[in-house]
Amino acid sequence: MAAERRPRRWRRRAALGFGLLVLLHGVAVLAHGPVAWPFDAVINLGGAPTAAALRAPADGRRRVVVLQHGLWRTAASLGRLERTLRAHGYEVCNPGYPSTADTIERHADRLHVVVERLHEQPVDALYFVGHSMGGLVIQEYLRRAAARPPTACVYLATPHRGAVLADLRKHWFLFRLAMGDAAALQLSPGDALHRRSVPWPERSGCVVGTLGAGNDSIPGDDDGTVGVDEATLAGAADRVVLPLGHTRIAMAPEVCLQVLHFLRHGAFAPGSTAR
Repeated sequence: MAAERRPRRWRRRAALGFGLLVLLHGVAVLAHGPVAWPFDAVINLGGAPTAAALRAPADGRRRVVVLQHGLWRTAASLGRLERTLRAHGYEVCNPGYPSTADTIERHADRLHVVVERLHEQPVDALYFVGHSMGGLVIQEYLRRAAARPPTACVYLATPHRGAVLADLRKHWFLFRLAMGDAAALQLSPGDALHRRSVPWPERSGCVVGTLGAGNDSIPGDDDGTVGVDEATLAGAADRVVLPLGHTRIAMAPEVCLQVLHFLRHGAFAPGSTAR
């Protein structure tokens, strides 16, 4: 009897979860909000991991972390990371932006406005964390002469020199319908964006996901969307490779803790994962 109740309980929970997702999707559509928001919100419902040793020092300094989500996603996709950072003493700015509707350069313009508003009050340490294309937006902002220098940057599955998968799909009608024909096309490795130097690599850390040979279209190991080599930045201060897919890497508890470790120490936790 107990064994029978468990599958029934699981089915009820799955049905409730699916119903909640459909309801949130309907709310987003009616409110003319981003279609991805319900999905992003639901997968980030988990609690924030904690590590007392990784808390920011309680010295009165203002430490601000600016987050940038990836293509087609929303600020909610970094919700768990945002809560984790706040719980460890950081001020967090997690702005959404219309990722599919404009170029990476225009998104960098928006980021510039956000950062300048933060500096209306003195900022003692400025950090950037970007997931996927969000990392490219951060890099484009940092190329500007007027950019505020970062204390540290962490890139989560960012294709620093483009993604071959985007190159293969850029001519697909459905790809352009869902992802747009601006920033999405700049993810192609042949785009001029990727011939520009990446600023501040010595202050940067890369969190790289791998599912092994997850996608046959991507050379070598990959996270299903971005290759391990594509997410590796030459000259970076540190790199950590985790057995995670491209979506999960933005909100996995182990990633949240690795981000905290890099912000605190300028390196990822030693001995915990393959490098």
